[in-house]
Amino acid sequence: MYDIDFIRRLCGDLAREKDSAKIHELINLLRAVVKEDQEEVRVRLKFLAKTYGHFFSDSQAADRG
Repeated sequence: MYDIDFIRRLCGDLAREKDSAKIHELINLLRAVVKEDQEEVRVRLKFLAKTYGHFFSDSQAADRG
């Protein structure tokens, strides 16, 4: 996952930029960063669900009992 400081700098650059071509380039970069981060989160969540999913289903059954 990208460093939050990188994303902050990118957003700051985007806010200050006047050139529309550069703005478009920065927006595309930001979209790519966000998309990559989302995909990494999905992969991690899938792993956690496979690895530890039984803990959640056991605790929900205990809550209902």
